[in-house]
This record gives sequence, C-alpha cells and structure tokens, in this order.
Amino acid sequence: MNVPAGIGLQIAATFFFAIMSALVRMVADEVPSGEIVFARSFIGLVPVVVWLAWSGRMTGALVTRQPFGHVVRGLVGVSAMWLSFAALAFIPLAEAVAFSYATPLVAVVLAAVLLGERVPVYRWLVLAVGMGGIVLMLWPSFSHASVGSGPGPLIGAGLALAGAVGAGFAITQVRHLTRTETSEAIVFYFSLVASVAGLATMPFGWVMPEGRVALILAGMGLAGGIGQICVTSAIRHAPASVVAPFNYALLLWATVFGIVLFGEWPAPLVIAGAMVVVLAGLLLIWRERRPAPRIVASRPEPSVRGSAGTAAEAPGAQDDAA
Repeated sequence: MNVPAGIGLQIAATFFFAIMSALVRMVADEVPSGEIVFARSFIGLVPVVVWLAWSGRMTGALVTRQPFGHVVRGLVGVSAMWLSFAALAFIPLAEAVAFSYATPLVAVVLAAVLLGERVPVYRWLVLAVGMGGIVLMLWPSFSHASVGSGPGPLIGAGLALAGAVGAGFAITQVRHLTRTETSEAIVFYFSLVASVAGLATMPFGWVMPEGRVALILAGMGLAGGIGQICVTSAIRHAPASVVAPFNYALLLWATVFGIVLFGEWPAPLVIAGAMVVVLAGLLLIWRERRPAPRIVASRPEPSVRGSAGTAAEAPGAQDDAA
C-alpha cells in the first residue's frame, strides 16, 4: 500500500477525465454521440492494452467466468456514456460533471433493489440530502425553459441525470462481476463491448473526421484510457474508501476548463446543489469507513462448582455475533 501514490493517481484520473469531457464538449455539435463513444472506447483501448501487457496482466484481463455479465455491464455502461456525452451538447461542462455525482446515490437504491442488500437508515438519510442537491441543480434548467430560453438546458440536464442513473446501474453490475472477475478483465471487456456498440451506430450517420476533429477524437480516447489506468492503479495503491473523496476534484477541473476553454460559468444554484451532493457523498464515504461495532458476548461468572463455560464462550462465538 502507498496511500500518497493512490491519492495522486486518483487526482490524475480526474484531470484526464476532465480533459476527455472538455474534448467531447468541443465536438459534441459536430460528431454524432455514437461515433464519439466509439472513439472514446476503441482508442482508449490502446493505452489500456499497452499498460496490461507491460505490467504482465494481459492474461488476467482475458480470462473470464462471466462473459454474458461483461456484455450486460458493457451495454449499460455505454448507454450511460452516450447519455453523458449527449448532455455536453446542451449544458456547460461543469454542470454535466455535477450531475454525474448523483451516481453513488443511485447505486445505494439499486443495491437494495437489485442485489438485495440491507440498506441502513443512515444511507437513506444521506440519499435524501443528495436528492435535495439534485433538485437544486435541476432548478436553473426549469427556470431557463420557463422564461423562453428554449428546452436545451432542460434536455441537457435530463440527459446528464439519466446518464448518472445508468452509471448507477453499471456500478451495481460491476459489484456483481467483482465476485469472480479481475479489475483488468472488467476494464478490458467494457472497452471492447463499448467499442462494438459504438461501431454499431455507424449506419445512423457518422461523419468522416479530418484534421482538428480527428485529433480531438484521438486525444479524447487517449485521455479516457489513461484516466482509466490511473483509477485502477489508485485502488491498487490505497483503499477505495481513501481515494474516493478525491474523485470530486473532477468538478474543479471541469469548472476551470469550462471557463478557460468555453467561457462557461456554471449557474450558482448548480454549484450549490453540487456541493450538497458532494457533501452527501462524503458523508456516505465517511460513514462506510467507520468500523462496524463488535458485539462482545458477556462472560458469565464461574459457578462455585467450577463448571465449564457456556456456549457463548465457544471458539468463534464472538466473531459470529459481530
């Protein structure tokens, strides 16, 4: 374990993902979303494959016990990716990123519904706080639509929120896959399935990328692939609960890129709502990191006859209680 390295890699991942999103924003009005998904996934495979081969983990990336599970995870994930990319054509970069922070909250609900996990009361309370933040983020989009600014902001917010829900489904599927699959296999097969799914949209009107657009698509794919490597490596160096809070640096990068590259200032209510959602996510992470209380079986006083201990004193009884 190397916690500083893990934190650094997680921050680097947010930087590369912000670059990827900014590049998507640049061509979102010029290139169909399906083509963007293909470029992100297929070109993103290049650094991933090189990294796996260099680290000697390529074999582990190819071995799988759940091929159908990877297909399901890939299709769900690529749907979420398509929705989030499509949203960038309608709303500022920072606002699109802000809506993505609803994903962990969605995952809480889906874990209870789809995986049958018992959800403690504190998670539902955190979820309620996070939903309040989402309402704040949505409010400017409804306001713009009501004053005649057009449905664009509302469409973009809806697409971004739907993408966050889709990502929540993808997280649930990933949790199912991790029971038998390596992280390398999950990353590799997702990129592969997403590439095929993106390629399947070619009959619906792709454009031939040239010059500037081709370079942007290539850079987008490379940035996404490098970001994925950084995320996977970060979790190898430090516990996921330690590096997860630093994922919120993505909003900072996205805000800076949005202002510098596009002159986009996110609406104050969107930022306020994002802070509420971030707070909910941090509370969830903090609470999950707390060790579960151990229930220690009480030891009865020995009898005057010196009898043997009760069944509660048997080896392993305290572990079963905890």
